Amino acid sequence: RRAAVLSATLDALADLADIRGSAGEGDELRRAAAAISGLTPAEAAALERRASRDRAGTEPGFSPHALARLHEVALGGHDLALIAARAGIPTLLRRLLELEVASSAEALALVRQFGVVTLPDLQLALDEGRLKQVGEKTLEQRLRPAAAALDMEVRRLTLGRATDLTEAALGAVARCCPAVDLLTAAGDVRRFEALVSSVVIVGRASDPASAIEALSAMPAVDDVRHRAPRRALVLMQQVEVDIRIAAPDDYGTVLFNATGSRAHLRAVHERRHQRPRLSPGEEALYAHAGLPFIPPELREGSGEVEAAAAGSLPVLLQREHIRGDLHMHTVYSDGADTLEAMVAECALIGYEYIAITDHSERAGAARTLSRGDVERQRDDIAAVRERYPRMTILHGVEVDIMPDGRLDFEDAVLETLDIVLASLHDPAHQDAKRLTARCIRAIRHPLVTVITHPANRLVGRRPGYALDFDAVYAAAVETGTALEVDGAPSHLDLDGEHARRAAAAGVTLTVDSDCHRFRALHRQMAFGIGTARRGWVEPGHVLNTRPIAEVQAFIAAKRRRLA
Repeated sequence: RRAAVLSATLDALADLADIRGSAGEGDELRRAAAAISGLTPAEAAALERRASRDRAGTEPGFSPHALARLHEVALGGHDLALIAARAGIPTLLRRLLELEVASSAEALALVRQFGVVTLPDLQLALDEGRLKQVGEKTLEQRLRPAAAALDMEVRRLTLGRATDLTEAALGAVARCCPAVDLLTAAGDVRRFEALVSSVVIVGRASDPASAIEALSAMPAVDDVRHRAPRRALVLMQQVEVDIRIAAPDDYGTVLFNATGSRAHLRAVHERRHQRPRLSPGEEALYAHAGLPFIPPELREGSGEVEAAAAGSLPVLLQREHIRGDLHMHTVYSDGADTLEAMVAECALIGYEYIAITDHSERAGAARTLSRGDVERQRDDIAAVRERYPRMTILHGVEVDIMPDGRLDFEDAVLETLDIVLASLHDPAHQDAKRLTARCIRAIRHPLVTVITHPANRLVGRRPGYALDFDAVYAAAVETGTALEVDGAPSHLDLDGEHARRAAAAGVTLTVDSDCHRFRALHRQMAFGIGTARRGWVEPGHVLNTRPIAEVQAFIAAKRRRLA
């Protein structure tokens, strides 16, 4: 019995070593397990006693790896040795073992036979019905409820944090593995999901195995939890990063599958009537399904495949369409940088116009723009305009919509500004009906040009207000008021779904950075554009794709019509 237990423990440790991709260790442990299985109880007990004293002993037929594991088992016990080894494998597989949903041998089979290393892998395998029957109960029957439960456990990252990590991983691979090219973000980051469940990057190399070996040794990698000839799951900044290196002939297939979403993959696979064949680029893969290329932001299973088949995909908003940024903050309110610094960066970006829109007096920000500061800021903007004559700088404000629907600043102040943004920051314990009425009252105000981040959600912390959005859209169209797609990673609001509905209703949108520091101006505009693209937004839907004369005419038209 003692020998059998020790042998089974080493077999399980071998499975875990193979999951990690530790070269040769699994085979060495299995040979040791086979040798131990033939020992008598007394011989097994003696072996454990010797192993507990010296991990580097010279037991015949035992490799250094096997002796090290025997030492750990003898000192800490079988359970502790297995727990310690499980801590070094991918989170999905560790949790399946901890929950006793799968054995170590089944976990290894998931990796080797089905390529399941992460939760998205498992979800896709379940979607596609690829899991075979094992024993009396199929893997699918055991894993489907487990996958749903584990999905609730996932620590999702905001798009901003995930993008930081993705860029760090891309930079590390580029520096350490020059043979890898076409490096790109995949997964949720490539689709601009507000909350990211897994960080995935894909690259191309003529020798993927050598590239994987090199990147597994990168200084930025804290641990390697799985390594295969074309894939590594590594720990960076305490987050698992899924790195896939494709050969040139299947780069498109790998990138397509790594990008998702699951619903989109299913819809495309159904049109192909087979598993993906090798495709060097995504365009070829879509062509095989009889489709044009579908941009990543649309790949949500929300009608994009049908639209592509019908030739009616939108011509999406792109970075080069944006002429200006109409929402940003300086040290006059809670911004980190001066007016001059923000303007200088916007000039480098190449904007034709911007709006300086600090928070009004009663906003909940750490610092706000007082009524008395408006004149001083106007003078500062006038001075900066002289130094940047090629860029139009609008003097604006982000004014709070108060609990009774009035605006924080009086009309006499707002009339002196070039543009007025209004925000519903404070819910004031009001229900959706009252919040909607407040929002619409601000929309109907003749001096309000844009309602910023209308739902006022905080990504990962607070859902947006449950406004009557159809009523908000109708009021915006009726009055000629724009609604914003906000690029701050804490907002990303309107989100893709609401932006799509708003554009379909005829609402004019703005896509802005809502930036509080000059270094993030370009990045947060990119987040705003990506979010708008998720909403099928086209350039014609967006106010700040138009020349400054048309923007000023839009502002004047509302003031004239409703004055």
